[in-house]
Order: sequence, then structure tokens, then C-alpha cells
Amino acid sequence: MLAVASIFSLFPVQAMADSPLQNSAPTLHSLDTGPDVGPQEEKRPSESLEVKPVEESCTPTPPDSPERHAGVAETCTAVLSSTSQSPRSAKKTRTSAVEAVGSVCTITDPGYWHFERLGYCLREMTVDFTLRGEQQQVLGTAILYVSSSATLNPRSGVWSEEIMIEATQYTQQVKSLNIAAAMSCTSTCKATDEHPWDGNWTLTDGQTAFGSVAYSDVPSVGVADSSTVKYNLYITQPGTIPTLPNVNWSNPRAVRCDSALTGGGNTSTGCVLPSITPRLELPVSQYGAAAVTYGWAQWNLPNKWGLYSGSPMTRALDGDARRKFTCEEKSSVPFVAKPDDVVLKDSCDEFPFASTEQGGTDGGKCAEIAPLFEGDGQWRVYEADPSRPVTGTEPCARGHVNLDQNKLAGTAYSNLIQNMRLIEKDPFYLTVPDYFDAVE
Repeated sequence: MLAVASIFSLFPVQAMADSPLQNSAPTLHSLDTGPDVGPQEEKRPSESLEVKPVEESCTPTPPDSPERHAGVAETCTAVLSSTSQSPRSAKKTRTSAVEAVGSVCTITDPGYWHFERLGYCLREMTVDFTLRGEQQQVLGTAILYVSSSATLNPRSGVWSEEIMIEATQYTQQVKSLNIAAAMSCTSTCKATDEHPWDGNWTLTDGQTAFGSVAYSDVPSVGVADSSTVKYNLYITQPGTIPTLPNVNWSNPRAVRCDSALTGGGNTSTGCVLPSITPRLELPVSQYGAAAVTYGWAQWNLPNKWGLYSGSPMTRALDGDARRKFTCEEKSSVPFVAKPDDVVLKDSCDEFPFASTEQGGTDGGKCAEIAPLFEGDGQWRVYEADPSRPVTGTEPCARGHVNLDQNKLAGTAYSNLIQNMRLIEKDPFYLTVPDYFDAVE
């Protein structure tokens, strides 16, 4: 792969038809395409995590307060697990409300967090609210369903989070509740607008409160900052002034924001969830011989770089220097381009990529291959250097790839770097989804 562009230079990815090349070099030895395992297993670059339950905690009501005069000695809250949640009501209302907090929340199970590289959401965390008397008798109950959703920006240190709280299943003395909320974030991150709504929002049974908060994290140039978003929820009966939050929780996955210098000397800041490893998809139908080279190396060489069954690749910033060892003057075996009747506009394409920490191996140690598109509409992989037979134990591959396809794949990796905010040492996976359909 030719060296990728700077993280801040955008290039459109354009599809290119594969050039039908006949194998006009019969001395080349054909190679196996890999194990007969069929298509790669799909794995979505995301994660879902169950909300951690919190045991009931109680706060005494203030002396001479309206609650105390009504016989309420304590107000108690608990966060329920997804398997112990109370029977649900107003499902139609709740479904539309959850959808309103944002499209990041692709899960449907209540009581779960959902994380993607560029966003996170909480789906219906269940909070149990109880009024208790002097003898611990239950005087009233309510259920609160809390949902939130945030989308991060790989080119900005500012993001907002939508929050929704539905109050339902009121019983006995619980006629209405005052709901207040406040959010914060740690490290250099600041909640620039920490309250989703001003003061208290009074909710009767079945009503919902909506709002948004805003965060900003712009670290110093060259610094990657990791911050945790924290939440405080205040639940009181009307006429009572909240002093401490009833329920506290934190986002279990940290947000990372970093600032870096662009090629033009400007500063660019962006935020992601680094715990989610992104995936680069390079189908043969679009990237031709480049994609065949990567797929062949993944399935035939021992390290399986980029496969979910192997190890992810990790971004390196010194791709130009690494490429010299694999494809250029520092390789112990020079790359010799094939004539156009074998590989049109032949170029050296390395795998693992030069701009990864796994790249930069001496090209003389790589499996030298030539993926060729033949008259029957199938790709076949050949040894490209008879003096160095492919053994299948090589640490890398060096493919003879059409220059345009080589550049196109490099652009796709460059776009992944930018769109998923891959900084140095960040991992990513690579899949060639149609490899086994396209290669014989």
C-alpha cells in the first residue's frame, strides 16, 4: 500500500473497475487461496454492556418537612438489573421517547449501555423510587426509566448528550416527582452546560423529561486526554429541596479527545471511544488486486494480521520510512515490476501496511505474490519470484498490484484514520468480505 495521507487530509474513496488481466507468465506458480472456511465471520465494531445494579440506599426526610408530616421517614432509590426490572408500562410512549434521544442507540434491550467508536448510549436504566415510613413500611413507589445518547466528532472536541427520563408506575403517596439532573466529566474535559433542564422538572405518572448537556475537551497539542462522564440524578417530592443526588452513575467507557498538528500547521481536535476497535472493509469488487493481496496474506500467513481470529494492526506514523524496508531501497531483495501484459501499471503493495507497527519488514522476507484477474472472472494468486518460493511461513506479503488499486486502498486506510480518529498505536481490523467468492 502506498503511504497514506495525513490524518487531516481528506480524499474521496472512488470505486474502480478491475482490469481483466490474463496470466501471460506461465512460469508463475499458482498458490492456494487459503482454508476452505467460507466468508469471514461478521463482527460489528461495537459493544453492549449491562447496567450495573445498585442496591437500595435511603435518605432521611428533613424534620418538619411536608414529607415527614405525611409519615415519610425515608426516600429510597435503587438501580435494577435488566433481569430484575419491574413490569413495564406505557411501552409505546417509552419506545418513541428512546428513539428521540438519538440514533446511536441501536440496541433494543433495556438496561444496557451501547458503545460505538463515535458514540454511546444508555437504554432505559431502571431506577426504583420508594417512600418508607418509620416502620420501613412502603408508602409509595415509582419507576424511572433513564436513557441517553451522545455522538462524538472525530474533528471536534465538543459534543452534546441527549437525556430522557420517564416517570411511571406511581403508587399510593407518590402523586408527582421533581426531577433534576447534572452531568460532569473528568480530567481536562468540562461540562459547558451541565444541566439538561433548569431546576426541577415536575413529572406526573407517565410523563417524560427531555434535555441535553454539552461537553468540551480540547487538550494541549500532542496530548490525548481520557475522561469519564458522570451523572447525578435528584428525585424529590414537590415541596422538598434536594441536597444530595439520589442516584449517581458513570459511563463505563472513557472518551478520548486529542489535539494534533495538521500538515498546514493548524490544530485539529477530535474525540472517540478508544475501547471500540474500528474495522476497515476492502472488498475485492472495489479494490481488486490490493484486496486480494491482503486477504491472501490474512488467510495464508501465520500472523493473520487484521483478522478477528488473529491480531489487529496498529497505526504507525512513520509509514514512509517503513515502506522503504519492504518495497523500496532498503529491502534486501529489490522489487521488480512485472510487464504490463502481466500486471498493468505494476506497483509494490505491502501487507501488513507500512503505516502500521506491524509493517516495515524487510521485503526479502515477504511472500512475493501476483494476484491476477483471469478470463473466467476469477482471481488467482501466483508466486511472483520463482527464486523465492512461497512457504506460507513469511511474516509479510509483497503484492504486485495495479498502481491505481494500490492508491485506492491507501486512500481507504487514510479515510479510516481520519473518520475513526486513529492516532499512533491505535488498533484496527481489516476484512475482505468477498475474498472467498472472488478468489479461486
